[in-house]
Amino acid sequence: MQLGLIDHWGWSVFKAGFEAGTVGGMADWFAVSALFHEIPIPYVRKHTDIIAKNREKLTEGIVDLVTNKWLSPEVIAEKLHDIDLAQKVIVFLKKPSNQEKAIDLIKKIALKLSDELDNPNLAKSLQSMLTEQLSELDLASSLGVWLEKSIKNDDHNQIWEQLLEAGAKSVSEPEIKELLIDKLRDAAKEYGNKSILKGLTVALGRTFNALDYEAIADELLVKANEFLTEARYNPNHPVRTKFDSWMLDFAHRLATGDEETRKLVDDFTNRFIGHADLSKIIQRMLGGFKNTLAEQLDNNETPLMQFVIGKLNQILDNLENDVQARERINHWIKDTISQMLEEFHGEIGNMVRSSLEKLDNKELVVQIEEKVGNDLQYIRLNGALVGGLVGVMIALVKVMFEI
Repeated sequence: MQLGLIDHWGWSVFKAGFEAGTVGGMADWFAVSALFHEIPIPYVRKHTDIIAKNREKLTEGIVDLVTNKWLSPEVIAEKLHDIDLAQKVIVFLKKPSNQEKAIDLIKKIALKLSDELDNPNLAKSLQSMLTEQLSELDLASSLGVWLEKSIKNDDHNQIWEQLLEAGAKSVSEPEIKELLIDKLRDAAKEYGNKSILKGLTVALGRTFNALDYEAIADELLVKANEFLTEARYNPNHPVRTKFDSWMLDFAHRLATGDEETRKLVDDFTNRFIGHADLSKIIQRMLGGFKNTLAEQLDNNETPLMQFVIGKLNQILDNLENDVQARERINHWIKDTISQMLEEFHGEIGNMVRSSLEKLDNKELVVQIEEKVGNDLQYIRLNGALVGGLVGVMIALVKVMFEI
């Protein structure tokens, strides 16, 4: 007072600025707080807690904004236009971890589809389709052309090798040896019954152990095994050559319409179609295929899965190098997405609305306040600063007029 500071006009300006800043800050604090919370002031309180009280309007506003502005069909289509979706899919599937997940999905789908393979109704349906197709198909001519082409191209050699390998394994079975010994005994007995001299020869052989059926069987089986192994690894083996010649002649007669040969195939087809247990046979085949498929899908090292993985990578490589193919895929994906957007675009809004409706008032307010609350604090600060500046300006003007 004695120094005259309080009476100085600068103090009045500072005081006015401080008061205006306080009022401005308090006003903005009230405004921000009223958005999120109820202010317990009579009469005024009904105009607070604005977000909770207006959540229905807020929800519909957000739904409209997302549906018709941010994610409208036009906006999404414009964004998709500049994206090479096919290339992104290729890159995604080429990553080992993603490819493994894709392969697992393929296996799950295949297993799910195979669950009903042994269903009797499926067997009956296949029987009906097979009967209809075989009845209308000229099987004899088709079989003749296929056989003739396969033999000339040596496509059947693998079948030969499989059959001969199976034969070689069979002659090594103990049951085959026992069966052969029984047949040798029967043959010796029949030989001895043909005449007195032959009977005497057989009897002498037995007496002096000259007829060792087990040793004879072993020798025959060894020779048979050698014969089958030789035939297996020699495509020009006489037996294979002779059989191929006969099969070529049979195929040629089928293809050229030889009536007697065609009758053999037609009779077999008719007996097959008319078999009383055909449905059960098909069902057993499907059951076996189901079990085999499950075994092949068990891990990624099986021949089937190696084939699937190899083909998938081959397709991805081909697509990566084929720009036109990628463009066709892109057009298909984008057209499909556009059609789905037109048909189901309202579901975007429904999802937004459903998500908001799951929140109660408190949760909704907390989530909004967590996202923008810190930024809204600056409104209070700005209110104080702006209010203070306005108060200072008014005080300065007032002082200038007084002077």
